[in-house]
Amino acid sequence: MASQHPLEATEPSTEDRQAHKQLITEQKPEEQNQLYSTVPTDTPLPGSFAPPSAPLRNGPKLSNEQEEEMFRALQAIFQSAEEEDGSFEVHELLDSLADGDEDARRGRRNVIALKEVRDNLNLLWRSGSDYMVRAVEVLANGSRDPTWRGPFGQSGILEFFLRVVATDDVDDDILLHSLRLIGNSCADTNENRQLVVDRNYTIPIIKLFRNPAVAHVSIPVIFNICTDFEPAQAQVAANGVGYSLLTLLRDDLIEGNALLTYTYELLEIAAEQAQGVERSPDAALPLIVKLATDDNIDFVHLVSVTNCLAAYLQNERFQSQCITCHLVEGVISVLRRSYDRAPHDLAPDDIQILAQLRLRLNQVLSDVSAFPLFSQSYPLRSELFDTLRSWLNKSEDQLQVCACVMLGNLAREDNVCTSMVKEFRIHESLLSALNGDAKGAVLHAILGFLKNLAIAGDNKEYLGSAGIIKVVSRLWAFDTVPQVQFSAAGLTRQVISSSFNNISRLLEPLSTDPDSPANSRTYLSLLLSLFQKTDSTPIKTEIGRTICAICRTINQRQQEGTELATEASNLSERLYKLHEDVAWPVGTMVTQKEWPVVQSEGWFALALMASAPLGSLAVVDSLQSMSVFQLLNDTVKTIVSEESAGESAQEKTERLKKIKDRDNAIILVNGLLKNNPSTLPDARKVMLEDLMREVAETYQGK
Repeated sequence: MASQHPLEATEPSTEDRQAHKQLITEQKPEEQNQLYSTVPTDTPLPGSFAPPSAPLRNGPKLSNEQEEEMFRALQAIFQSAEEEDGSFEVHELLDSLADGDEDARRGRRNVIALKEVRDNLNLLWRSGSDYMVRAVEVLANGSRDPTWRGPFGQSGILEFFLRVVATDDVDDDILLHSLRLIGNSCADTNENRQLVVDRNYTIPIIKLFRNPAVAHVSIPVIFNICTDFEPAQAQVAANGVGYSLLTLLRDDLIEGNALLTYTYELLEIAAEQAQGVERSPDAALPLIVKLATDDNIDFVHLVSVTNCLAAYLQNERFQSQCITCHLVEGVISVLRRSYDRAPHDLAPDDIQILAQLRLRLNQVLSDVSAFPLFSQSYPLRSELFDTLRSWLNKSEDQLQVCACVMLGNLAREDNVCTSMVKEFRIHESLLSALNGDAKGAVLHAILGFLKNLAIAGDNKEYLGSAGIIKVVSRLWAFDTVPQVQFSAAGLTRQVISSSFNNISRLLEPLSTDPDSPANSRTYLSLLLSLFQKTDSTPIKTEIGRTICAICRTINQRQQEGTELATEASNLSERLYKLHEDVAWPVGTMVTQKEWPVVQSEGWFALALMASAPLGSLAVVDSLQSMSVFQLLNDTVKTIVSEESAGESAQEKTERLKKIKDRDNAIILVNGLLKNNPSTLPDARKVMLEDLMREVAETYQGK
């Protein structure tokens, strides 16, 4: 026969954008006296390739008449187009592009004529003609008309000027108008964008960011190529556009609101690409943190750079760097500074964006603080620890959440948890916040932090003495946020596990007035009420595991000295007399199939209950559920195969579980038959007796 002492289950291991498409004009920036510092972006990154450049300018010279004829032929093409369509207005720098398709009205441009232009351009270029600047300017002006974009690409003119910008020692005027043509030709035209990408022409354009004569155009050109076109976004990210822009911002070389906006949006685009982060040098992260903590940064730019920061901090290399270089302080200051922006200064949509930004920051800070290096670099008594501890008492919810999560990640060693409670008394601030009007997200974070603290040493007693049972009991009714209910139930289990004093507190009356109905109800009664109300299996299971912890601890105390055993017996009597439905949550544990270890834990607890006269009454009550009774019958009759030589580790675990569950189910039935509870129906009793005879015969036959 099976052992007559319940076989305890192993404790479960679950512990604990809008795109801006704009025309590029010939306007130049004001003269800049600043020197552009050298940046290592001139050389293609590993895995990339250099695009072809323009042919050498060593061809035979053309006569003035030839040059003039070629230039007039070029002008005539666009003049005739303007006479047909009406002259178009010269827009401001990067004025918004029209989206309409004009092909139907104007007809397709003469690609053959443009191919002739392409041949003439080659002659002008190779001869070093002074007309080259005037020719490219005419073409760049024409590129502002959306109907020319396709023909520019099909005729080879676009690629001609892409090769020009990929060539060294080209006059700035030629570069400027070439960039204008490229940027306008690529706006909303994926075929042309693909041409740029296929030969990696983004490399020389990014290189031109450092040329003060054309930087104000080259940045918007890259933006136009990338907008709504993922292949270009991936390529520029891999080609180091992010770090190049960061150094420009660092050196204060980006002027004007519009250009700043494109710069920050390109930063964000690059960070959204894995290669953009992976290929960035370590120097990138400090620059991002510095930008994000700039007091004068505009809100729209803050959003972009913070999203960029969050993307970088999802990478383990930058997480590690953030910790070892002590950049965490800067990151959390971005979160704190977000509350310095008054809501009345922001549009409703911006307020929502800011809220999402805080959530994303908290997520990356959670990841960083979970990194193994974090606790070594930021121990207790560090400045960051003091800052986070002060945030526990803040009214800003995301600051509280941040503090709980990061400190909770520190609280993963017993000695740290003990110091937090005994020395810093952090639990007092946490319990005070639970008693307040904190939002669900804050409550959830606090409960998770407290659960970590409750695991260590004597912390359970400190928490119990501070009134944690009473404080957390009100959250069992927090039905608007089931996650809070679940965490509250889980914290309760953690606090009472192996703590006789906290079990006593859980079984204290809700009122000390003997004439009050609440005098016969306990905090456990409230927890059992949650079991009856909730539809959440995880919550039901967590409550069941709490009951198991109670039974286990009382049973252990009963095995000790006489005085301790008497206390335990009195508490056991109170448990069963005041909570007739106490075994129902345990029944849920054995009927669920998601967590096998939890099921075994349930059979153990039911066997313990059935071994006591009052406990057997509670077990009979739970057997009203036919699913529990049928499962009991099936578990007792379980036939377990013998151990085999080729048995895998998983097969062995499953076999041993079946044996343990069967033996505990047999102990349960024996306990019921021995105590013969008055509530056990005769028919059920006979069925149990027959069941045991069948078991006995099975064992005798072996």
